[in-house]
Amino acid sequence: MFSSMADSGFLDEAKELFKPLSGEVTLPQVAVFTMVISTYARAGMAMDAHKVYQQMIASGVTPTAYTCTALISGFAKDLSILDSVGYAKKYFLEMLDRGMKPHYKPYMDLMNAIACEEPEEEVNKFLEQIKAKGLSLDDYSFPYKEGHLTKQMEAIRMSTGLVDNNTVVQKYLEKLLASPWKIIELSLSMHCALLEDGNVNEATKVCNSIQHTVTEPSVVLHTLVIESYLKFGKAKGALKAYRGMLAAGVAPNSYTYTILIKGLTADPLFCGDAKKCLLEMMEKGMRPNAATYTAVIESFAKQGDKGYQEECKEVVEVMISKGFVPNAKAMREVLKGRPKAVIRGIMNIVLSKLNG
Repeated sequence: MFSSMADSGFLDEAKELFKPLSGEVTLPQVAVFTMVISTYARAGMAMDAHKVYQQMIASGVTPTAYTCTALISGFAKDLSILDSVGYAKKYFLEMLDRGMKPHYKPYMDLMNAIACEEPEEEVNKFLEQIKAKGLSLDDYSFPYKEGHLTKQMEAIRMSTGLVDNNTVVQKYLEKLLASPWKIIELSLSMHCALLEDGNVNEATKVCNSIQHTVTEPSVVLHTLVIESYLKFGKAKGALKAYRGMLAAGVAPNSYTYTILIKGLTADPLFCGDAKKCLLEMMEKGMRPNAATYTAVIESFAKQGDKGYQEECKEVVEVMISKGFVPNAKAMREVLKGRPKAVIRGIMNIVLSKLNG
């Protein structure tokens, strides 16, 4: 158990927990209770672990972070128990109330369980709960093994061959690649963004890939290249990187499309490509968020010619035909701060199609 705690990032707590009481050869009660709870949880007997935990609290013994971690992962992995996700949530929130920061593993175990057992809105609801208690998901990082990191960095460097001798983008990527943990942060950003947009299955897929292979999914690497081009206003390069991604057999997820589409709309010459990518995204069954489809519609409106109205109408019509109705209220929120004439023009077109 000491080794397990140390490997999970609880080395200091393990040293304290297994330090014999002064003048005695026995372990503290908290160590004994935690050992029993952990043993039950690992054996797939989460309810028995729960009962021991209740005895622990009734005895006036304060649980450690590892105690709660064992319970959370135990319930999250044993979905045969009635309301197992509810128990896992309870202990996760209890950790936060006690001023403890949950380790990344129970967080991932719990999010996967919620995705499997509950409606999509429950993910966002839970995220709001933990944020309200002061937990920032940006603080999490994954314990990658050195060998895997080296192999993964080589894969990323190969992907930069798409950069086509663009010095600025190349240097930016090289700077990112010099820090493996920066790439891990980008994976977490993708994971959180997918969850916030309600794309639970895609977020779970990214998470599972990381946990099972201890490497970055290919979709993260290709999205990184696309995002790097767009950071420097290189829409043509981003579009080529996207096509290279498809040619390599790597499927873009909703986050990839969101980054690409919004980036393309920033260049008037690529509005048509942004529209095409939006349609491709929906054809693959992905639901664009309000900021993404509004950006496409707005990009045509900015051109100021009469043809933009037809382009806007076509985007809305296709969205509706695919069962996705634009959210007028969310669009207005995205368009805040734009000239009133632009907002009015866009919303009139959208509402005319919705009401028609």
